[in-house]
Amino acid sequence: MRFKSLSVMFLAIGLALPMVSSGQEQRADSDAQAPLLTLDEAVTLALQHNRLVKNAVLEVQKNDFQVSTARSRRKPQFQFTMLGGELLHPFDFTFPAGSFGTYPGVGPIPSTNSKIHTPAVFTTYITANAEQPLSQQYKIGLGIHLTELGRDIAREDVRAERQKVAAEVRDAYFNLFATQAGVDAASEAVKTFEEAERVTIQYVSEKTVLRAESLDVDARLAKARYELSVAENGLATQREALNQLLGRDVATAFRVEYVAEQDATDLSLASARQAALANRPECREAHLKEKQAQYERRLAKAEYIPDLSLSIRYQGLYNVQVLPSNVTTAGFLLTWEPFDWGRRHNRIVEAAKTIEQARNGIGETESKIAVEVGAKYRKWYDASLLLRASRTAHEAAAEQLRVTGNKYKQQAALLRDLLQAQTQSSETNFQYQQALSSYWSSFAELRKAMGEE
Repeated sequence: MRFKSLSVMFLAIGLALPMVSSGQEQRADSDAQAPLLTLDEAVTLALQHNRLVKNAVLEVQKNDFQVSTARSRRKPQFQFTMLGGELLHPFDFTFPAGSFGTYPGVGPIPSTNSKIHTPAVFTTYITANAEQPLSQQYKIGLGIHLTELGRDIAREDVRAERQKVAAEVRDAYFNLFATQAGVDAASEAVKTFEEAERVTIQYVSEKTVLRAESLDVDARLAKARYELSVAENGLATQREALNQLLGRDVATAFRVEYVAEQDATDLSLASARQAALANRPECREAHLKEKQAQYERRLAKAEYIPDLSLSIRYQGLYNVQVLPSNVTTAGFLLTWEPFDWGRRHNRIVEAAKTIEQARNGIGETESKIAVEVGAKYRKWYDASLLLRASRTAHEAAAEQLRVTGNKYKQQAALLRDLLQAQTQSSETNFQYQQALSSYWSSFAELRKAMGEE
């Protein structure tokens, strides 16, 4: 009777294996139809098409125009104004007798008081001037440098955004890889329990196992199908999220590739911190802000310099009696404020305080970066240890499954032992893939902390 039951069991497994293989082939064909998206391709696509990166680049382009605008202030400035309207009331000019002199034989000019009347008519006033800054060139140059520093800070913001997006893409890619491994493990579990269900049904019909065992297999199968559905839905959501990071249609189909562990034992904490201080945008921004504060202080001191310009001015008055209708003047225009009640001095002191704040900011930024790199480095190191342990556990479970399978073929192990070994192998495989994903995610975070894209 025992031999007959085993024969039926082997027959059921033999019939089930073609069905399992067929399902695996169908899923493999479906996955093979989707284009492969490598990690490097994903990062490249994100840096080219991510919308946040594009906005950061546009901000730099805006700063380029601001620099050009600041440079244009070195050139002559032209202004033109015209006022046309009717006088609200007439006005008169009175020239007393002899106001232009008294001459022998002629007498006083004018001989009597003369009154010139200007009626309330339409009148036009035109003013045009052209000024070439001279002494202001020094202050204009400081302003140009300030604008260029603002553009450099915007460029560092682009680098920071690129690093952020690249790290998010790597993290999403590795999480997607781990989720795919979870889907595969869940799928294998479903197939294992479906096979067990077929064998158990046969055993129940032969009355060699209890009905309770069949119900237990059915419950495990239902739970495995639920876990497979959850894993597949999570996989679909993560694919859409990665497509969104890449700046393309969220429904774009793709598949990820297996990323093997790499040896990075030559990376030390000291070298990681040194690279971070040299490459991190935040550190560069802190130094640029110190330069900005220094230029602002120089600008505040330059306010003491009088403004001297080469000026050409034209004034035109039309329909106004007595006054000349055209007046043109060329010369030097000097503007200076000798007394400001301490305003310029206060600005210089304020700028000096800003420089001190910027220097404190540099030290604080470098300290934060050192702490962050240390935390990321230790997290990556712990993840590498966990990966080794998970890999060893998976290799042990795989070997146990092989041994149990051989024993089962020799009738030295029960079906539940084989199923338990299969489940253990699937679980350790999933844990290994999770550890591998965690390893790469922590390494991606470390690379971001080091200022790499």
